Amino acid sequence: MASTAPRSPSPRSPYRILIWLAVAVAVVAGLALLVPRSVFAPALKEHAPSSGAPRSFSEALLRADQNLDGAKVLAATRSDEWLIDEKLATNYITRARLTGSFEDFAAARSAMEQAFRVAEPNTGPHRTLAALEFTMHRLAATEAALDAIDKYKVEPDEGLRSEAAAIRGDIAFYRGHYTAALKQYQAVGAVIDGQGIAFRMAVYQGKTGAIDDAIRGFSVLAAQPLLPSAQMLSSLASIRGGLELQHGNWDRATGYYIRADTVFPGYWLAQAQRAQMLALAGDRAAAIRIDEAIVRRGDYPEVMDALASLYRANGDAARSRLWADRAGASWARRMTLFPEAAAGHAAEHELAFGDPKRALAFAQIDFAARPYAASAIALGWAWLANNRPADALKTILPVLDSEWVSADQHLVAAQAYTMLGRGDEADAQQQKALAINPRATDTATALIWFGH
Repeated sequence: MASTAPRSPSPRSPYRILIWLAVAVAVVAGLALLVPRSVFAPALKEHAPSSGAPRSFSEALLRADQNLDGAKVLAATRSDEWLIDEKLATNYITRARLTGSFEDFAAARSAMEQAFRVAEPNTGPHRTLAALEFTMHRLAATEAALDAIDKYKVEPDEGLRSEAAAIRGDIAFYRGHYTAALKQYQAVGAVIDGQGIAFRMAVYQGKTGAIDDAIRGFSVLAAQPLLPSAQMLSSLASIRGGLELQHGNWDRATGYYIRADTVFPGYWLAQAQRAQMLALAGDRAAAIRIDEAIVRRGDYPEVMDALASLYRANGDAARSRLWADRAGASWARRMTLFPEAAAGHAAEHELAFGDPKRALAFAQIDFAARPYAASAIALGWAWLANNRPADALKTILPVLDSEWVSADQHLVAAQAYTMLGRGDEADAQQQKALAINPRATDTATALIWFGH
């Protein structure tokens, strides 16, 4: 939308990229697949990554390590300047977004705490803090950081004010206030043209039933010449793959996941997504080889859970338990660092391999942190696993009455109605689920750990 209002900072700004990636994380692995090329046919030609940006995961990680080493040296010699500590935190966050390391996120928080110790009142790295807190699912803390920006001694420029307003829309979204979030995005979009708002609008569309519009919006973003990195292009492909997956379009999802792995080769998440699609296509042995190669390189509990599911599907109980136990230990470590961010995944792990009571406790933590539809659906499943269908129904009915559109919400309702002996209502809910995702009741969906 054209506007004569002042423009926000360049989309290449490290802070703007940080915020955008925070949102992408909140919504979102090397074997060639035998998929017809016609399956993946974006409507728009996607640009190649910026020439100066890393072209692979290994290159990006090497650069992140080098930048982090430099930031550590600088912070050690100039510990009285909050901007230096903010730079250190930003570099930890950059590496964490590549590896998923909660330890790096914790180190970023420590650097931020040092920055605020030396910053004067009503100054400091609040927008970086907002990005970190949002990524860790701490909505109240994110809001507090934004409130602090409003109290700056020097009034923030138009770009920072618009950025903060957009994040307030994100907070509304993850509190389940979807109409309020949409209005906030539209208000910001009326003032500035920005890829961040376009991204948010596509996320909103994807979660409220306008899947074609959402995929079109993400494709437009991928075709922009100024996207910051191959990592972002990969993320955009993965998000589109997830949308197709949630609607039962497995071939199309596979095509997007191929794109995600091709544009940013070596990225563990894209590799895991491709492995998952191999498993859904029936080649569990190939999926296992890919996933085991991933977990040899790092601590990825999501991939360990996927491995446990694959071995269980193969009837190998011992190896399934081995990987489930390793995943559980990893989730437990993450719960000690950032419980709000880990709880949803830990609940899913417990539902699949562990204790239903622990699953319920974790799901309640997740829902308390971000009371929106996805966490409500997970809480609904946890109630059902604990034989409490009335509580599951109480949790899921507000989702059914909201703008959110997914097959899972109807499956939770169907199971709750079944357990309550209300067969006709259960059948109606299952039919609604299948209308959204014809594969919703396919037993193979037990192998889906990414993009669901």
